[in-house]
Amino acid sequence: MLVTFDEIITEVGIGGAELTLWIEQNWVLPVEEDGNYLFDSTDVARVRLIAELRRDMGVNEEAMPVVLRLLDQVYSLRHALAGLTAAIKGLPEDARSQLEAELRKAGEAAGTAEDD
Repeated sequence: MLVTFDEIITEVGIGGAELTLWIEQNWVLPVEEDGNYLFDSTDVARVRLIAELRRDMGVNEEAMPVVLRLLDQVYSLRHALAGLTAAIKGLPEDARSQLEAELRKAGEAAGTAEDD
């Protein structure tokens, strides 16, 4: 379901000029149809996030692109890990056991390296 510009500013409680700036800064990327912006659920979540970062956490305009890039990386890694988890669950039991053993060894080695 798509949300209009006016709906999102009312729903999130931000000003139109503020949302326009975020679009111009490419912090949020709605679809434009016939001169009107339309926001999907991902866009709405991002607008909410930006509003929270600005209002509640005081993230300024200069820092916002860095914060958003880092959050995008975190979300991308979470998505990749979910795919990896699903792939591992599809492995035969002996392969999963072998992988678990290797991961344990790697974790122990990493823990030892951190102690150095």
